[in-house]
Amino acid sequence: MRKKVGLFGLGVCLLLALAAAPAPEVSAPHLLQRLGCVACHAFQGQGGKEGEALDHIGARLSPAELEASLLRPRSRHPQAKMPSYAHLRLWEIRALVDYLASLK
Repeated sequence: MRKKVGLFGLGVCLLLALAAAPAPEVSAPHLLQRLGCVACHAFQGQGGKEGEALDHIGARLSPAELEASLLRPRSRHPQAKMPSYAHLRLWEIRALVDYLASLK
């Protein structure tokens, strides 16, 4: 006798498969461009001057500080105008933090 897999069971299976799947390759420089970071932050001689320059930011901030700046920008600078990027996927946050930390 075959059991029917209900919609709930199918949803659970899909969630488990997605959780086990490896994160897709993410280009952090592409994310910087897509998110508009250089509108406020200078980077490689281009961009805005309102936010802290991203050049050598990995030498100034730890990975934990970089992550906090992305997820809770006002935790470091209460008057910051930078939006929170907590809506990004985990692997996007990880790619950005790793990339920014490598900028020494």
